[in-house]
Amino acid sequence: MASSSPAPRRSRGRPRTPGAEARILEAALEEYGERGWAGFTIDAVARRAGVGKSTVYLRWRDKDALLVDAVELRAAGIEDVDTGSLRGDLEALATNLFRHYLDPAGWATVRMIVDAAGAPSSLGSFTDRVARHHTDAVLPILRRAVDRGEVPADLPAATLVLCLYGAVTMNRLLLPARGSATSEPELRAQVESIVDFVLAGAGAEPR
Repeated sequence: MASSSPAPRRSRGRPRTPGAEARILEAALEEYGERGWAGFTIDAVARRAGVGKSTVYLRWRDKDALLVDAVELRAAGIEDVDTGSLRGDLEALATNLFRHYLDPAGWATVRMIVDAAGAPSSLGSFTDRVARHHTDAVLPILRRAVDRGEVPADLPAATLVLCLYGAVTMNRLLLPARGSATSEPELRAQVESIVDFVLAGAGAEPR
């Protein structure tokens, strides 16, 4: 008697429920923004996304892998700026970042920074990914500025990145209760003040 063919193995990969991946990634950031690392669980993410826990595990082996992809999803495009000037690029970048932080899901990245700073050991690779993504993305902006002669070639790029991102992050931390109500004029004034300070320290031309 001929042996029957073995049943095809179900491959691990992206969730098969239409739209599930986007919902899960958004839910992961919202869940982290509300609960932080200590309260973050795959079960809670699945409930918030309206999917079964198995659907999450089809794509992500653990919560660290899930958060890495979630960070990548929301960080994409923040640094995609090219206005033709360093000031314009930094103002557009700071504005994008500030708006990202004002979003409930974007707030999760702020909590990640705070949680990582206060943890006695590494929380996971997702915290490193947050820092590396922003640093890597800003370097082309600074290289263009050097090529245009706006800043010296020996500009300490890492320090400039820390000053810009640190200032925007601290501004967000100072208004957690009413952050989403920040008006466009308020946001613009804060961004211009930050960029003025950063450029003055970088030795760029004044406004």
